[in-house]
Amino acid sequence: MPPGIGDFDGSVQPPPGGGITGGDGGDAAIPDGGAALANASNPAYLAVSGTSLYYTNFGTGPSDGTVSSVPLGGGTPTDLASGLDSPWALTVAGNTVYFTISRANGTGAVFSVPTAGGAVTSIQDSVTGTFGIVNDGTNLFWTLDSDTSGVGGVTIEEVALAGGTPKQLIGNGSTFLPDGLAIAGTDLYVPGQGTQSAVYHATTSGAVALEPLDTPEAITYADVAVSQDTVYATIDDIAPAGAIVSFPRQGGVAKNVATNLNHPQRLALDGTNLYFTDPDGGNVWVVDLTSSNAPVQFATGLASPLAITVADAVYVGTSTAIYRFAKM
Repeated sequence: MPPGIGDFDGSVQPPPGGGITGGDGGDAAIPDGGAALANASNPAYLAVSGTSLYYTNFGTGPSDGTVSSVPLGGGTPTDLASGLDSPWALTVAGNTVYFTISRANGTGAVFSVPTAGGAVTSIQDSVTGTFGIVNDGTNLFWTLDSDTSGVGGVTIEEVALAGGTPKQLIGNGSTFLPDGLAIAGTDLYVPGQGTQSAVYHATTSGAVALEPLDTPEAITYADVAVSQDTVYATIDDIAPAGAIVSFPRQGGVAKNVATNLNHPQRLALDGTNLYFTDPDGGNVWVVDLTSSNAPVQFATGLASPLAITVADAVYVGTSTAIYRFAKM
């Protein structure tokens, strides 16, 4: 299963659409404020850079995945790289898209491709746990599972954007598997799953090793979003145990932001509005962080919405399309 949706042992192909179904297999009428940008095939991650939206199409088989882009205002999508085996996370720096692979045989990889398309360059291959990738404008960072048996153990790898040999920045040998990676300033955050699960914190300098923000336990953290002083995380579980929680940036006891949720997944933070996807219900929800109100539906009738990002608008990837919504 893919990260954030059930247990992942590095040996099973992540199923289409994030592994859980929503809607009716195809998107219903899009609510006011929504517009279709592009057809898609199980997009896994989205990223906005300049005037374009970049995304990975996980696809449906071993060789139909793509890394693609579409203008933010709409237009013809462009496949920057095609024929890929299970592309997953991505990040954009300058004129380059960096992306990871999550293959059916459990191995993964890190590659790059120009934002205009062209030759795909290998950065690291035949590794596991490549479920998160970020950059700080100077260096590229990604997650690995340091224990290929699937028991767990996370490392963060690093290489200069200018090129070079990847190296291990920091590691943690706990029974913990990465589900993603987020960066805020010089802080790195890794959500994950396993018997020693937590949201783990480290720094881009490697001076602070991977340490849990709260006491590790057997739980699945699907995603994180970071504000100036707070880390928000989704707990991927069926209602009533699914939740969104928050931690101080440098660690502390988790506090509930929203509870009684059913498999909440990806997060996107826009000021005091926190958006999250609900693939099982086919919805996108939003939480006003300045109030104690429950989440409200932001978009409904979608087919397994999973990937989400926010910039000038809210962009959502469903199993069949990429959509743009006006922000709250």
